[in-house]
Amino acid sequence: MYFLETERIGLRPLTADDASPEYLSWLNDPEVTRGIETGLFPTTPAALEAYLEAVSKSKSDLMFAIIDKANGKHIGNCKLANINWVNRNSQFGIIIGDKPSWGKGFGKEACSLLVNYAFEKLNLHKVWLIVYANNPAAQAIYEKAGFVREGCQKEQVFSEGTYVDTYLMAIFNPGSGAKTD
Repeated sequence: MYFLETERIGLRPLTADDASPEYLSWLNDPEVTRGIETGLFPTTPAALEAYLEAVSKSKSDLMFAIIDKANGKHIGNCKLANINWVNRNSQFGIIIGDKPSWGKGFGKEACSLLVNYAFEKLNLHKVWLIVYANNPAAQAIYEKAGFVREGCQKEQVFSEGTYVDTYLMAIFNPGSGAKTD
């Protein structure tokens, strides 16, 4: 049933069937999309369906629904995007849209699960991400999962009425001989 799983969560491929009203509400909720590029403009049902269709056909993106195994509920998504098979790296992204699931460790768990898959099964060398400086909760999740800050882009995005820095964070495959200093 699940592509990847832990005791508490399962990851399964995200499909066009997931374009539910609840999922759409996440993408249009500023509290949920705070600190990520999704949600800058309203998302329509047609736009969501088109996006999910495109992702399902992509050769460089893997997107998964995060399922709370206790109740079978779709609580968020995580992805490996822009997979570069030559340089063996990928961008990581995650959203926990179900607000009652916030603060329960699901984000860190999904992050660790997908990063381990990237290293152990896809043999990637590096997984990286961009996080807004005004999103300390996300930064804490990434740090707990082993990501380290590599750089800062000053005043890179306009968020909540002001220009905000973004941080580039990354984690390296410990089995790939990475030079991390």
